[in-house]
Amino acid sequence: MTVRLGGVVITNPSKPFWPDEGLTKLDLAKFYARIASQILPWLKGRPVTMERCPDGIRGKCFYQKQAPANLPDSVPTMSIPAPTAHRDVDYIVGGSRKTLLTLVNYGCIAMHVMNGRTDHLDRPDWLAFDLDPSDGFASAARAAVLLRDRLEDHGLESFVKTSGGRGIHVFVPLRRGAAQDQVRAYAVAIAKELAAAHPKVVTVEARKARRRAPVYLDIMRNASGQTIAPPFSVRWRPLAPVSMPLCWDEVSPRLNPGVFNIRTAERRMARKSPWARFFGHRQTLPRI
Repeated sequence: MTVRLGGVVITNPSKPFWPDEGLTKLDLAKFYARIASQILPWLKGRPVTMERCPDGIRGKCFYQKQAPANLPDSVPTMSIPAPTAHRDVDYIVGGSRKTLLTLVNYGCIAMHVMNGRTDHLDRPDWLAFDLDPSDGFASAARAAVLLRDRLEDHGLESFVKTSGGRGIHVFVPLRRGAAQDQVRAYAVAIAKELAAAHPKVVTVEARKARRRAPVYLDIMRNASGQTIAPPFSVRWRPLAPVSMPLCWDEVSPRLNPGVFNIRTAERRMARKSPWARFFGHRQTLPRI
């Protein structure tokens, strides 16, 4: 059985993707089709790494950078050198509703994107921090507010969203001028400042066994070839959570990020997005 949606043939539409929630592959495709206008600006012109779960969240999930061999000709790709693999990788380039639904048909629940667009990959237009707590969302919320204040001290306005799990993502929109290495170096400096000021809350120690604080502040989303889930992306976890933009005054240890999911997200998204100014609020990366 197949279903045609937005010009894309969805195969195995009744396959359970979230069995406990009664959500199928077609439910996922219909959700993305309905919110396409909100998520596509975050995918447009960006190489996409697929987070594929062809058999739903109870099956095997994996990341895939290389575009599938049977990709339709209408879906754009870009060849990018992968030095560690000693070859080029053909990435799918996001931007159209048809490409979005084609990704879903491949079992792609989340689409992870780079912080640069294909015309200037080495000139990021955002800086991203991934706050990963060991104990739960409350710790991430506390650390995120401290990070916002630290960025404000540097003259930068930041935007916050749920990661779709128990963590938080903080983005800073940038003018495309600084190279990727400069952006990463700045992220490292901010992270170290925050960890030094709040050692009982935040750590930059990559090795879990050596961490002495509950929240790991991951800055690697700013490295060349690295990706992050954009706003409104669905995640592969139970309840089908959605990575949701927040106002800063909503960031509280009491917030349950699970309230944003496939079944509830659209009611929230019908309101003006807290990130509506993001792309019009480019900022120059300060000197370290």
